[in-house]
Amino acid sequence: MSYAFEALPRGFSDLVGEEAAQGVWAESMFRSVTRSFGFAPVTVAPVGYAETFEQFGSAATGRIFAFEDLSGRRLALTADSLVAVLRALAGSGRLTGGAGALGAACVPIARYRRKRHRGWSQAVAVICNEADELAADLTLLRLWAELFEVLGPAAGGRLDYCDYGVLDAIAADEGLSPAAARNALHRRRRGPAPEAGEPREAEQAPEAGEPQAAERAPEAGEPREAEPAPPSPAGFLRRLDRLSVLCRGLPPEEAVERVAAAEPVTGERMAHLRTVLAIAHELGVRVEFGLDWEHAPEYQAGLCFLARTGDGRTLGDGGGYHHMVRTLDIGLSSCWSTSASVNLLAELGPVPEAECVHLMRMPSADLRTFMAVARRLRGAGYDVLEHWQPRRLGRQLRRVPARPSQWFALVGEKEAASGRLTLQNAAATGVTRDLELNPV
Repeated sequence: MSYAFEALPRGFSDLVGEEAAQGVWAESMFRSVTRSFGFAPVTVAPVGYAETFEQFGSAATGRIFAFEDLSGRRLALTADSLVAVLRALAGSGRLTGGAGALGAACVPIARYRRKRHRGWSQAVAVICNEADELAADLTLLRLWAELFEVLGPAAGGRLDYCDYGVLDAIAADEGLSPAAARNALHRRRRGPAPEAGEPREAEQAPEAGEPQAAERAPEAGEPREAEPAPPSPAGFLRRLDRLSVLCRGLPPEEAVERVAAAEPVTGERMAHLRTVLAIAHELGVRVEFGLDWEHAPEYQAGLCFLARTGDGRTLGDGGGYHHMVRTLDIGLSSCWSTSASVNLLAELGPVPEAECVHLMRMPSADLRTFMAVARRLRGAGYDVLEHWQPRRLGRQLRRVPARPSQWFALVGEKEAASGRLTLQNAAATGVTRDLELNPV
């Protein structure tokens, strides 16, 4: 099989130089912020059992890179950041005893993906077994407030909230389980678009054996609600649609009041959301609120959010993953997580450009003096690129990038004798710095 040496499988890319430096900065920034909140640093293995990623639906079989090793084990490259971090936390023993655990990692993701901004690398922070839902939600909110602050106002960061706990409250009021409620939404998403005037799929006649709503008008003199109505997916969906239209386009605080007034069963969830929105306002985070049930996750979740840029691009998301982690049977009862695309964070971030000195060794320079000068510059905070045998010095100097962060200096007998070094800025002629080589 022949192939070009530089070629890569579709969807992969090598990053070199400044583009790679952006990604390194984004990962470093995310790790620094999460570490300040007490998240334990995590690095994950690049390979695991394929079943680990397939059983939760986090990556369909046809989307992951799976293979058999020499022992016949079916393995896969890491295909989901949350699953990988949970595996690492469980394997380290941090999830034993029912205690809370926090972990954060930058995970290379290996799936067949075409959308670059969904990326090959995710930055993920995970909170497990936190008993207080408000504590977890406010932790993730403040985490993103810090990230937005680092990214700066040019990013225009905002959080779009949707409380899927409302979904479960209405489902319970209709006599539906969370699983039945999500199945109803799943059928709606998968069903064909109805013709004009035709009821949605979920409102059409149910299949044989499916419970039907009691819609028969009572006879004269017959007491209303003599018997409780059986569970009704159609009624559940109608109530959700009504709420979605009710709060569309409204400011978050007004939308919350409208939902609470229209559906008293959501009162507890709306009180929770009021607190989160109040804290977001105090932190200066721009938030929006909507009830877009069409994209409700199939796992049980409460307050979920999307982190977006000012122009609407999705930076990351977050929320509860309780139903998914309960299937692991490793003692987890609750799990919150947020992840972000490292690729997009890298593009938005104000990556600090380190000052670099191009150090030219003249023929008269003593070997150890040259290395001592380089060490002194690095100690002063400069990056140093050593040119041991610069030929045609003028041409060599012209290759130094003409940017304010770039400097060059010559090391010869004069510098060794005087103990001083002159740095010349590559972008501004006449701008120099003097450096003492032998500070007291």
